[in-house]
Amino acid sequence: MKIGIEIDWERRRYDMPRERVELADRLGYDMVFTAEAHGSDGLTPLGYVLAATKRIGVGTRITQNVSRPAPLLAMSFQTLRYMAGPEREIICGLGSGNPAITEGWHGQAWTPAHPRMRDYVAIMRKAFANQPVAHEGGAISIPYRAPGQAPKFGAFAPLMESDDSIPIIFGGATELMMTLAGEIADGFLPNGGWWPGAMSFYGPIIDRGLERRKTPMKREDFPSWAHVDVVMTDDLKAGFAVFKEYVARYTAAGPAGGHTTLMEARGYGHLIARIQELYNAGRHQESYDAIPDEYIDDHWLIGPLPRIVERWRTKWINDGCNLIVRTDNWPGAEPAGNEVYEPLYRALRE
Repeated sequence: MKIGIEIDWERRRYDMPRERVELADRLGYDMVFTAEAHGSDGLTPLGYVLAATKRIGVGTRITQNVSRPAPLLAMSFQTLRYMAGPEREIICGLGSGNPAITEGWHGQAWTPAHPRMRDYVAIMRKAFANQPVAHEGGAISIPYRAPGQAPKFGAFAPLMESDDSIPIIFGGATELMMTLAGEIADGFLPNGGWWPGAMSFYGPIIDRGLERRKTPMKREDFPSWAHVDVVMTDDLKAGFAVFKEYVARYTAAGPAGGHTTLMEARGYGHLIARIQELYNAGRHQESYDAIPDEYIDDHWLIGPLPRIVERWRTKWINDGCNLIVRTDNWPGAEPAGNEVYEPLYRALRE
């Protein structure tokens, strides 16, 4: 099992947590991840991290495949590969965005996520393999051709020598996208975090994709990277309340962007309609109260430090997923200290 941290990407003012990054590097954490939506971007901070550290790897979880053309993202990761040197791990973590971000921020028409991701990964792999990026897909085609006309130009191969060992991983909120990850990706990003026993839900979906691969791969060779959010507090109820608000809001959003898939997978599907009814009626506190403490406690690490470490040790470690520890990187979170990072790492490596 590997372990990482994530740099906050949701604040109004960007803040590079250099002390945390250097601590993670010194302790032996494996990765630093970034993400993006319509605030800070997911790639610029990784160059800073490589310069500020000695050995830790870097990756995105996620960069959006609607934010950059696939050849440009491929070359961005190849640039990071040269900056990092051969010893450090680089992970290209992709996401599909959503209709609102795609159209309201990037100014592009939303297209179905499944064919777009298939085309995007195929093009990146051609660039990684030093091949011309010619591709005729259902969502993306290179070179460009105007309707009814032949292309004016041919497709280019990368100008600089590329490294095809960079893994491309992605996930999604639907079984279709999770299965596609098993088929064409090098790893998986669970969309809604991780809970002990989650592989019993995700595993069979991934396996369906693995069965379709051109080159066979076993599930144990197909890594997953998920978040585990940590709140250190002596007040369990207050800690639970942080995530009850989050779950209610994203359950009310419905399946397209919500928490409903996870609630169903974990045996709480009977609560979904009631949470949605209350939240969408403006009865927010009642919707929070409709979410059991157990649902929260089994999905996040909350409580005093000894409780967090014990639950981490007995439930989360070696449960089938690499984990990204986050202490303050979710909507509404207050900036936290770095006290949990060493105890969690020590517990993992004991």
